[in-house]
Amino acid sequence: MHLAAHESDSLTELGLKITSIAQSLHDGLKLDATTVFKQASTDLFANTPTSQLYLVRSGQIYFSIENKPTLIFSRGDIIGLTRMLSLPGGTYHCDETVELQPCDRDTLIHHVCSDESLQKLWSYFLVAQLSWLQQALAQEIRKEFQPNAGFLRYSAGDTIIQQGDDADLVYTLLEGSAQAVCDGVIVGDILRDEIFGALAVFTGQKRIASVTAKTDCTVLTVKKEEFIQLVEHQPHICIGLIEEMAQKIKSLNNQLSVTDSP
Repeated sequence: MHLAAHESDSLTELGLKITSIAQSLHDGLKLDATTVFKQASTDLFANTPTSQLYLVRSGQIYFSIENKPTLIFSRGDIIGLTRMLSLPGGTYHCDETVELQPCDRDTLIHHVCSDESLQKLWSYFLVAQLSWLQQALAQEIRKEFQPNAGFLRYSAGDTIIQQGDDADLVYTLLEGSAQAVCDGVIVGDILRDEIFGALAVFTGQKRIASVTAKTDCTVLTVKKEEFIQLVEHQPHICIGLIEEMAQKIKSLNNQLSVTDSP
């Protein structure tokens, strides 16, 4: 059992241990059904009862929740356990032919309960799976990130950003209005709650335009490094920036079209 995404070494080690336990559990398990070969499938459990489980003999099985790849199962793993109790789950699927050993839920439980050592092994298997899932969740959840922000106030006519300067801050206009000026030409307005100065931070270039306060302004500033970390933790910010930049490019194109018109 592995994460579909990159996983830590400790998670990989625990996953291999869980697979080893699973193999020990079904060693000696007497099954009437023979192994089956499933070709590429979008749902390996389609049209099967909820009591149906599979032991993976060969190949890779992918587990997705709401079309998001989550886990990968391989030889020795048991799949379909949550179906035993009709618990919420996802979809098991494969891209290539896999070999599976059908196993009925009651058959597995009877096998586990037939020997005290198997009962202990089963308990260890479930607890180890719980530990693995907890570590996987901790790996995927990013730490809450709060940048150190500063507040600056500008009077009408003050320069907030100077064209040609290094880009070391990203700004959000909290109050007032400002305008962007490139080579002496006004190229756009900056309105309340708008983030500006981010493009040069992403590209690593000098400021391509100046920003001047049209009215008295209050501005929130975030350091370049912290802003990049903030975007990594909250990607939706980047989407908002892209939308704003697209609107500004569209506006500039319209201005150029008007200017070039005969």
